[in-house]
Amino acid sequence: MRLVVRLATALIAASLAVSVTGGAQTDTVPGVATPIVTTKHRMLLNGKPLAYTARAGVLPIRLNETGEPRGYIFFVAYSVDRVPGQPPRPLTFAWNGGPGSNALLLHLSALGPRRLSSGDGDDATSKTPTAFEDNQATWLDATDLVFVDPIGTGFSRPAKAAYAEDFYGVQGDIAATVELIRTYRTRFDAWDAPLFLVGESYGVWRAAGAGEALEKGGQRLAGLILISGGIPLGPVIPEEMRTALFIPTRTASAFFHHKLPPDLQVDRDRSVADAEQWARTVYAPALARGDSLSPNERIGIVRQLSRFTGLDTGRIDKKTLVVDRQFLMDNLLKDRGEGSLGRFDTRQVGGATAVDRQQAARQRALTNRYLRNELGFKTDLVYQGLETGYSSSPKPPSVNARWKYDQGDPNVPVVVRNTDAPPGGTPPWLKRAMDLDPELRTFVATGIYDSLNSCEGNRYMLTQLPPAAASKISFRCYEGGHMMYEDRQARLQLKRDIVKFYDNERR
Repeated sequence: MRLVVRLATALIAASLAVSVTGGAQTDTVPGVATPIVTTKHRMLLNGKPLAYTARAGVLPIRLNETGEPRGYIFFVAYSVDRVPGQPPRPLTFAWNGGPGSNALLLHLSALGPRRLSSGDGDDATSKTPTAFEDNQATWLDATDLVFVDPIGTGFSRPAKAAYAEDFYGVQGDIAATVELIRTYRTRFDAWDAPLFLVGESYGVWRAAGAGEALEKGGQRLAGLILISGGIPLGPVIPEEMRTALFIPTRTASAFFHHKLPPDLQVDRDRSVADAEQWARTVYAPALARGDSLSPNERIGIVRQLSRFTGLDTGRIDKKTLVVDRQFLMDNLLKDRGEGSLGRFDTRQVGGATAVDRQQAARQRALTNRYLRNELGFKTDLVYQGLETGYSSSPKPPSVNARWKYDQGDPNVPVVVRNTDAPPGGTPPWLKRAMDLDPELRTFVATGIYDSLNSCEGNRYMLTQLPPAAASKISFRCYEGGHMMYEDRQARLQLKRDIVKFYDNERR
């Protein structure tokens, strides 16, 4: 632990010391022919040509005291040339979550200029990728983009196997991210560009933690974009309220699968609103009272939980009165024999199938062809994902399995009803960053069919903030799941909202 903390401190110290060097340093990276490759491209965006430059390569993460490389982070960057006299374009760093995921989804499904297309409907239910196409929802016309694969994912690797544990934890990961941003801005002379960070799922932690570290060092962050990972503000609302406000999310899932009573199966938004009001005014106070509830009160709560979740009253725990994510997923359709709901999108049903595995293999093949051929990055390394990519036998534990949650005091117990909550709890990174920079703006995106997040919970949290802080956080709930951008309409709506968010920086 002390080694990780020392490394994190050293990397953050290096990252916060702003310096601009004259020329690019040559890095020798094992398994990589050329560290950084630059190519030129053109696309049609809404019928208009857009020329852009792509860079694909690796940058070193060095120990500041010695200059020794401790790891190499792979990135893909896209930029549009500025017209003379035009102000600097925003610069956005983006990553997915896991921990242990590469940036493939944000890069090649949502934000980048090219995206994997299914060609048969282009939504979350038609997932078989067949080819690449110009992404009409790319953010590239609004901002330059840098997609980052954390160490242990994509083509990113520790410099030595012994260094891996330095990066596979909350503190080391944040430190490496900040150092990557510093190195990139130095290498490509991007210090005058307004800086934005985008994180999805666990990547929200990475974005918020890195944002706070940057602000502490006096590097102004223009904005944070947090997708499907909550809002790390600390204990703004009681745990009972947070738990209760997951019920409207369960209501939306039950509505989609036609499991609600007839009067609630007419208008989804109205049913979700009714569930939210009941959860906020009746259910949360009941959870707070706990063991003092009378038997009749418990029966009443169970009946309403059944009404708003579609579960039979006999399946609801009358002691805890909690309908958690996994329980709903496993039981909602049990009477139909249809299997569990999808974790990331509760509209989907069933576990991984042979077809899903074929789709994943097709995606890997297309991705490798794009990175190696279209972008010209030559390497024999495996492009690693969350649980795949290891070629040795026996397969070593994944990055996710080796992850250290060292962000909190291990001596302080965290009592939560959400079984997905990581040990140690979520630090208030965003709140601390906003305390350092009250002008910092944040955009939060959530999918209504995401079992891991709650639109109503996020919305209610923002109502509990001081007005000045709440005015700096924008929130939008999308018609989709965890990766809401897999649905075409949600992807286009997200793009429209993000363009407005970037435009505010220029005013």
